[in-house]
Amino acid sequence: MDFQLAGWLIATAVALPYMVEIVGQVPLLTRVMRALPAEVRDRLPPHPRRPWLAMFGSARFFVALFRYALRSDAHDAPEIAALKAKMRASAKREALFGVGLVLTVVLLVRHGWQPPWTLLFQAF
Repeated sequence: MDFQLAGWLIATAVALPYMVEIVGQVPLLTRVMRALPAEVRDRLPPHPRRPWLAMFGSARFFVALFRYALRSDAHDAPEIAALKAKMRASAKREALFGVGLVLTVVLLVRHGWQPPWTLLFQAF
């Protein structure tokens, strides 16, 4: 098997868990936005008001929401506390899968693999 094809298959296999984790965060985000108390939602930076559109929020919104998820508050409802724990676990998995993907691509490139997008630039 050609090393370029093998490298592409390896990179794809390593990227799959990362992509599944990212896509899996969309329903979690929707549940979090539905469960947030009104006063907490009002303190967040501007974001879509419909929970199912929250994925289109700004970077500031996501940073503020993640910072909220990192804080444990004694006044949190049990549902919010459980959702915060799920958000933290998902963020850890995403970081782990992302680091694994970056390391895999770096190792493949160091061994002579060329990512497919570099072949596009060689045509010009």
